[in-house]
Amino acid sequence: MKHRVLWGLTGFYLLIGLYMIISPRGFYEHAPGVSETGPYNRHFLFDVGFAFTVSALGIAFGLRKHVKPVIILGTAWLAMHGLFHMVLWIGHPHPGSVPALVDLVVVVLPAIALSYLSATYKEPQDA
Repeated sequence: MKHRVLWGLTGFYLLIGLYMIISPRGFYEHAPGVSETGPYNRHFLFDVGFAFTVSALGIAFGLRKHVKPVIILGTAWLAMHGLFHMVLWIGHPHPGSVPALVDLVVVVLPAIALSYLSATYKEPQDA
């Protein structure tokens, strides 16, 4: 079960990254709360989209080859991104706002789950 959730989160992050790369304006305008975080910046969206994509591909490679350190390395940026969003809450708390709810559901909770699952991943004995 944990393995499937890990794959699911990997796919989730890959899709977000590709969305940001393929349609940065669409992501900015349609992802809930994103446009409320500041003005549109195509370069920034590409940068973050590439980070999401490369992280997800790293995790997928680690899962496919059963190499825990690669999974953890792929998780690192995503975990730091989630931590960064948690720190933003401390400096600018807006409980109940759309950006805060999106951060919680789409950024922070998946990053926590991914971090836990990556840290507790067990490489198969026959791999």
